[in-house]
Amino acid sequence: MLNFLTSNAAALGILGAAIAFAWSVVQFMLVRMRDEKHREFEIYHRLIKELVALDPESKVMWIDRQCAVIFELRQFRRYHELTLRTLNGLRAKWSGDPDFTFPRMIEELDLTVDYIKSRSR
Repeated sequence: MLNFLTSNAAALGILGAAIAFAWSVVQFMLVRMRDEKHREFEIYHRLIKELVALDPESKVMWIDRQCAVIFELRQFRRYHELTLRTLNGLRAKWSGDPDFTFPRMIEELDLTVDYIKSRSR
């Protein structure tokens, strides 16, 4: 055994360095994936807040911004199930509100719901 180790010391050293390098790459990727999930979480929740909340200063809806938010929700596959429930709830609320006069938002909402449903099949 000692003879094997001494005759293959260089190869074993390279193998050890390769294992250490591979482990550091795996650790880096795991941290990066965790950070990406956290970033996605933050962005998704900020978008939902922008969708349902009035502008804090003017207290009005910014229709173009909210249409863009509805469109961007398509990009968050991990949240598609929740997004569908949220958008369907908003559609019911907005459709039943006689003061809601923004058909473009309902149209964008319907397009996004159709898009998400087509992706989940």
